[in-house]
Amino acid sequence: MVQAKKALGQHFLTDQSYCRKIVQYAGVQADDVVVEIGPGTGQLTAVLVETAARVVAVEFDRDMVVALGERFSALMPDRLSLVEADVLQFDWPALPVVGRFKMLGNLPYNISTRILRKAIAVKDRMESFTFMVQKEVAERVRARPGSRDYGYFSVLMEYHFERRSGFDVPPGAFTPRPKVMSHVMMLVPTEPADPVPDLESFERLLSRSFAHPRKTLWNNLTSAGYPAERVKESFEAAAIDSKIRPSHVKLSQYACLSGML
Repeated sequence: MVQAKKALGQHFLTDQSYCRKIVQYAGVQADDVVVEIGPGTGQLTAVLVETAARVVAVEFDRDMVVALGERFSALMPDRLSLVEADVLQFDWPALPVVGRFKMLGNLPYNISTRILRKAIAVKDRMESFTFMVQKEVAERVRARPGSRDYGYFSVLMEYHFERRSGFDVPPGAFTPRPKVMSHVMMLVPTEPADPVPDLESFERLLSRSFAHPRKTLWNNLTSAGYPAERVKESFEAAAIDSKIRPSHVKLSQYACLSGML
């Protein structure tokens, strides 16, 4: 059996009951095309190929790709396609999938947020993204204004997706056992209620807004080079108090700021 590589953040889900629970929660149907991120030893893949019409599995680890090819050779290439690639370097819009798809994945702990950011590039083709991450990462993804976990990433995910909480998965469901609780949740692409004129500028604004979370939003923005007079006008338009911290500002208010700054 191929061993997990610590450097790649690998913790393989080996409890089949949780694999089936994830597929059921994702709502995978017999006519669905599914993109699986990081299939690993193929435990979740085995349930997916039983359920979906076709699975495209993207795996970085060459040893895993070989093992998966051997295990599922009878299903390739019609039911299962293996793509050996680094998901952080891969051209996601070039996925070998025609039409819309559902995405699933037990994401490596050390790059999970970076993978979620990459998913934005295919949100127009993706029906949903069901994934498992450390519970603390899931709390950041779904955090609301005013909570201790609310930050840059929370706002970015809220802008692009509806964030649906799922269920916890204990360390004993994995090999090797992680030291933390995991959580399964879902992102569903949505059209922003308050679209911004330029996504790159919006992300830059968010990054600078949360550069020093304990400072006021005013201090963060003016320290980052935004003209004080322009910030004042923007705060008035967005109904933002000059003494508020970035963790208490709503998405709609950040969108307003982005349009003016």
